[in-house]
Amino acid sequence: MAKNGMRVGLDLEQTSIAGAQIKGNKAGQTLSAAAVRALPGGLVYEGEVVDIEGLAAEMKSFWKEGGFSGKKVCLGIANQKIVVRTLDLPLVDGKELEAAVQFQAQEAIPIPIDEAVLDHQVIATAPGEDGNGGSQKVLLVAAQRDMVTQFVEAARKAGLSVDGIDLQAFALARAIAPPVPFIDQGSPEPAEASALVNIGSGITNIVVVSGGAPRFTRVINLGYEALVGALANNRGISPAEADALRLSVGLSGGAQVPVGDLEQDTVDEIHQVLDGAAEAFADEIRRSVDYYHSQDNPGHVGRLLLSGEGSLTRNISEYLAQSLHMDVQLGDPLQHVSGNTSKIAQTDLQVIAPRLSIAVGLALEDEE
Repeated sequence: MAKNGMRVGLDLEQTSIAGAQIKGNKAGQTLSAAAVRALPGGLVYEGEVVDIEGLAAEMKSFWKEGGFSGKKVCLGIANQKIVVRTLDLPLVDGKELEAAVQFQAQEAIPIPIDEAVLDHQVIATAPGEDGNGGSQKVLLVAAQRDMVTQFVEAARKAGLSVDGIDLQAFALARAIAPPVPFIDQGSPEPAEASALVNIGSGITNIVVVSGGAPRFTRVINLGYEALVGALANNRGISPAEADALRLSVGLSGGAQVPVGDLEQDTVDEIHQVLDGAAEAFADEIRRSVDYYHSQDNPGHVGRLLLSGEGSLTRNISEYLAQSLHMDVQLGDPLQHVSGNTSKIAQTDLQVIAPRLSIAVGLALEDEE
């Protein structure tokens, strides 16, 4: 991550691009610039760059229009060419930890080491008896080098300097993870865990955090466009019209309010179509949480925090709460940001904040 006090996070999705620039330090972080803009189709698909030249042109104009200063950027990645594994290692650090991660990675990931970009994060430590020995859990991230290179090349052609590349799941946790309960602070076995779910246009990021650290991550090739497509096909309308209904009518489960001149029968039909399409999201989240609980992971997942453009789907929190029997809320990516000096008014910023979640997380400085 960038450490120069002026970090810009850039989140590239299938249908849009979001950026956030944050200045300051732990004493106070200020959002100095932010923007969200639609992307033409065919540039990014399922988290991978498809058209380097086209994406570079969009990034260049977006950077200028968004009022971002400097040229350094942190990019977030999430797709099926990234592998995340948890390693159990001795309690070592520095070069010894690097060597241990490299050695274990050869067996833990299905990507040849010379074709992968590796990163790791210590998520838990346990001292040995009488201060001797000890162990630690390390989250290993391996990404195919060619895939990463495409993002870097697009940024370079846009005139930007890549100051860091981070897993979107880590950025999401940095932005919207809830504060660690007092009882769990410093505990190697926290009692509580939360699932963070960022619903993008073509992919959804799921990350479980416990004790302030990501413990499990998963990317699924399913986004809110699945809802839009189902509704457009069912009603014979354009994707733009279907997307407007996703936002204004949405799913069932929430308070019933009049929607324009739509008859109640029509509203009920829209609910039925979107509810059916949303079952896949509920199933994937349930499967992820069940898997987390089945492994040697700390904390019971009792809360779900949503973010991303898909989280703005009307009544989606209520729908998922009923389906998953879980407390579901909208995450707050601005919880660590104390000021706003960007060109976006605070009221407008609150509206687009869910889409900025990963960009904000990329721009925030890691706590050391």
